[in-house]
Amino acid sequence: MADRPLCLLPEAVLLRQGLRHRAVALILRDTSGRALLRPGADGWDFSSRALPQAMEATEDCCQRLLETEWNLAGLAPRVLRRVDACADTGMAFLTIFTARIPAATAREMALPGVLAPDGLPLVDAVELAGLAEQDPPILAPLLRHAVRAGWLTEQRVES
Repeated sequence: MADRPLCLLPEAVLLRQGLRHRAVALILRDTSGRALLRPGADGWDFSSRALPQAMEATEDCCQRLLETEWNLAGLAPRVLRRVDACADTGMAFLTIFTARIPAATAREMALPGVLAPDGLPLVDAVELAGLAEQDPPILAPLLRHAVRAGWLTEQRVES
């Protein structure tokens, strides 16, 4: 089947019925590796998340998120991890992308009032790991699981 849709259903139906589907998560990082988080319904979340539209490749979905949600055209996001559909991903075949932005841009986006009334957290890997261990949870469940599972670590390609 090679990532071909079997049918098209509304997002609410997919999620309510727990059907397998594709999803994209994006983590924006500044040049020093700090991650820019966004508020979600149940805690701090990935910089962006979305389901690809009909016939949209996951890479194109990520580019759409960068352009429409962050006004960052022209960035070259990289795939961090592809995760098979399971309960931890909400039955999504999840592709996690990362994109680097200048530190000054990240700091500006994180300021109160720019993208969120109280600002956005810009956290390094140690802070993110600490947030993943907080009880009650501070991070959204998918981000919390991704941090704990090591899905956000940069993978080195052996040559």
